[in-house]
Amino acid sequence: MRRFARGVEAAGFDVLTFADHLVPMAPPFTSAAAAAAATEHLHVGTLVLNNDFRHPVDTARETAGLAVVSDGRFELGLGAGHMRSEYDAAGIGFDAGGVRVSRLEEAAELIRALLDGAPVDVDGAHYRVHAAPYQLLPPPPGRVPLLIGGNGRRVLRLAGRVADIAGLAGITHNHDATEVRLTHFGPEGLQNRIAVVAEAAGGRFEHIELNALIQAVVATTEPVRAAEELASAIGVSPAALRDSPFALFGTHEQMAEQLTRRQRQFGVSYWTVFDELPGRPSTMPDIAEVIKLLR
Repeated sequence: MRRFARGVEAAGFDVLTFADHLVPMAPPFTSAAAAAAATEHLHVGTLVLNNDFRHPVDTARETAGLAVVSDGRFELGLGAGHMRSEYDAAGIGFDAGGVRVSRLEEAAELIRALLDGAPVDVDGAHYRVHAAPYQLLPPPPGRVPLLIGGNGRRVLRLAGRVADIAGLAGITHNHDATEVRLTHFGPEGLQNRIAVVAEAAGGRFEHIELNALIQAVVATTEPVRAAEELASAIGVSPAALRDSPFALFGTHEQMAEQLTRRQRQFGVSYWTVFDELPGRPSTMPDIAEVIKLLR
């Protein structure tokens, strides 16, 4: 992880984030700490932490600790959780989506208050916390950015009310995450989800950064053909895949142009790409070239 993080920093990336799944790999806080310790400027974070795996006091404490040891280079991403198989394997009750989102709403408010040093006196439906400012965790060196990510209206409205960064994925999972649905994968879908954040945010929307998780990156001189091949594998039309703001096809120059147009069109300034997906090579070398062009 230390070697990988140094490579990410050298490639020009601003942030390295870690997912939160119950799989045989180092968990996100551990990975983020190792990456921060091995780098000088790279920011690290979680994209996104499963709220159900930790009590919000524990999440806030670990977040504050990472902010301290990284000299303020940590950002916390939170989500409601979605993979039932992980809950079942760990013996964690898998509630309906509405209940998980309700827990996330309570937790996000609590975590924000704890990190900001506000007194907390909460007796909620899911959590009860009573603490003086910084009674339960060390003061972070500055405001810790909070990203709330998802696709559903309630999660994105929460992002509008509480988050510094709204994370947009363009996809929805069914109840137990056995299927992926491209419900807001196109330009209109992204604009619709941004509007949900903006409505909830009101006057604070101008201070919220918009993040989009790019689901596919294909460096190619034949983008039409590449989109056709990938579209047949995931069950979407090639045109829809090429037009999606959550996919990148083309040469490095074409991808840089696409991201620039999308920033102007949607206001998204923070783009996240996967390093590796099953059956696909690492995207890091290609996106490093795109970053050089964008700089």
